[in-house]
Amino acid sequence: MAEESVTRESTKQATRLALIHAAMAEFAAKGFDAPSLDAICARAGYTRGAFYVHFNNRDELVVAVMEHALHAFLDTVIASGDSEDDLETTVKRFIAIALRPVGDPGEAKDVHQQIFGPPFHQLLEASRRSPQVRGAFVEILQEAIGRVATAARAGLEVGRLRSDVAPEEMARILILLALGVRTVTDVGLPIDLEGTRDAALKLLRTEGLSD
Repeated sequence: MAEESVTRESTKQATRLALIHAAMAEFAAKGFDAPSLDAICARAGYTRGAFYVHFNNRDELVVAVMEHALHAFLDTVIASGDSEDDLETTVKRFIAIALRPVGDPGEAKDVHQQIFGPPFHQLLEASRRSPQVRGAFVEILQEAIGRVATAARAGLEVGRLRSDVAPEEMARILILLALGVRTVTDVGLPIDLEGTRDAALKLLRTEGLSD
């Protein structure tokens, strides 16, 4: 009986994840508004009935997609090894991802290939229209600030980072920088991302750039 219960729960989670991945691909290719629930369900291989088992409405699906993608992104980018280089590693990882060719977001096979899709302005628009989406987005940004601040403390404790700026302030600055990079990437504004990375690190370190 217990084994049956585990199997049912595993199947349920697999269905939910399939719907989230299908929605990610549809949203990345067409934006948040264009894809119908029928198209998303068909892409996942399920019916609308399966959708409503997991989500009450479209906003809940948008929130689930956003949380899934952004948490995977944070886990990929933010170093958390309690190393003195954690903050620098985080900055470098973010810029490395930003430098990757975007390709066709609708054909992306995993979350890391979809990091910069759908366009950031669409996420902001969804947040503006829906308090539920906005609340989830704010929570994720606050979590990101907290995790980056933790990475900053490791460098501060060994004197690698400047001590006149609190870790939380460093984290806010870097998150704002990340949001700016995401925005200019979306609109196609030419920017020297490697130069931006080096300048940010230089401003945070106690000394000049190191190899």
